[in-house]
Amino acid sequence: MRSFIFANGQMVKTPEIIKNIQQEDLIIAADGGLRFCTQLGITPHMIVGDLDSVNPDQLGAMKTKGIQIVKYPVHKDQTDLELALQTAIKKGAHIIYILGALGARWDMTFSSALILAADFLNDVNVKILDGEVEVFCMKGNGHSIIENRMGKTLSLLPLTHSVDGITLDGVQYPLNNESLYIGETRGLSNVIIHKTASIRIENGILLVFLDASTN
Repeated sequence: MRSFIFANGQMVKTPEIIKNIQQEDLIIAADGGLRFCTQLGITPHMIVGDLDSVNPDQLGAMKTKGIQIVKYPVHKDQTDLELALQTAIKKGAHIIYILGALGARWDMTFSSALILAADFLNDVNVKILDGEVEVFCMKGNGHSIIENRMGKTLSLLPLTHSVDGITLDGVQYPLNNESLYIGETRGLSNVIIHKTASIRIENGILLVFLDASTN
């Protein structure tokens, strides 16, 4: 099952995948992310969070429709996005798209990207989508195929001391069983030059950014 989670960040440009939301997809508004659902004319199945940033009128409209609201205390240990992700997994989601998670507060933006490395997401395919930007995480003995993204900027950011055994094909600057180290910038601003590109890693945790917005 797929799930779409609307977070409470910014959405300057709506991701194209919005057009492909199906009736059977699970849609969750993470607190103030409800505003994006309202703007796009999308009715979520659930609203999850402490409700401290949700628009009261929009929340009232959802209550009138009988939408499930899962309210948490304001003083909690997880962000609303993390709670929404946990909820989606409990509901059986194996593919999760996070929308509206970037571009607001810097700390929340970093947190939204870094949560992709959380252990509870190990068995789930999770991506952050923001306009033409796509962010996902690779761990351990991982392999990702990227299709039909020629001209798109590809950046690799290690989240562990090193990410080893990286083989990167189909790009302007390929890698062959090499390592990237946290804090170094070697993995930034590559470009996909073939119809099919691939990333393989043997060890470590790697954050991958695909971005066509600057091309």
